[in-house]
Amino acid sequence: MITSLLLLPVVPMLAVLIAFFGSFAALLVLLSFGPRTGPAVRSFGGVVAPFVGAVAVIFAILLGFLANDIWDRERAAAAAVRTEADSLLSLTALAATFDLPREPLAGAVRNYAQTVVTDEWPAMVRGDSAPAAEFALDRLLKTVARLDLGSAGNGDLRRLLLNAGLAVRRARNHRLDLSRDESEPVKWLMVLVLAVTSQLAVAIVHLDRIRPQIAALVIWTSGVVLVISLLAVHEAPFVPPFAITPAPILHILKVIGGPGMPGAGAT
Repeated sequence: MITSLLLLPVVPMLAVLIAFFGSFAALLVLLSFGPRTGPAVRSFGGVVAPFVGAVAVIFAILLGFLANDIWDRERAAAAAVRTEADSLLSLTALAATFDLPREPLAGAVRNYAQTVVTDEWPAMVRGDSAPAAEFALDRLLKTVARLDLGSAGNGDLRRLLLNAGLAVRRARNHRLDLSRDESEPVKWLMVLVLAVTSQLAVAIVHLDRIRPQIAALVIWTSGVVLVISLLAVHEAPFVPPFAITPAPILHILKVIGGPGMPGAGAT
């Protein structure tokens, strides 16, 4: 259930959260001041206002742990994309530095970058990879391994090129792992349970009059829905609307699409 909620588009997910927490807030008001249940519920009156703070602190701590997991995953995903792009750029820069032929290395890098952008990025929204990208990466590594380095006269050059190619594979694997990763459902469940508990705490300290209770519940519930929605839309780093873009890899296509091989200082 939690996973299904997090996979919803923004508007439906927001609608579900508003309906859920709004319905519970309305139920609390009805229970507190309804003709049948009101007298019994209001008999619990007298709970002091600072009681809300105790529940709110627990809710905030758990929310902070969840937010930290989400932001760490997003930062790691962005770093993986940058590392992948930097490794591709290193391949072309090394080739330019040692005057290696532009093709076929530039073509293999271009094909891989294009396949990642057009095929694999949409697939990562579903937590999948693109077989075409795997095939393009294999072709790139084979191209690096078969380069004729006789004219370069540098035995370490092949090692540098292979290390850059393997760095591309490692960065891609890390990127794919992060696209499939998600916070533990138990953490999300506990956040939702404590959010409901905090609504209950707000209601129980406002049992004397209906209007203050409604106002307090509206304000508190609005904040809860907003903060949970904010975390939910960032849960998956490669899922819109705040998805990490392939801009660093697109930059590689612009660089190697020019008339010459990029120099070592290209960015």
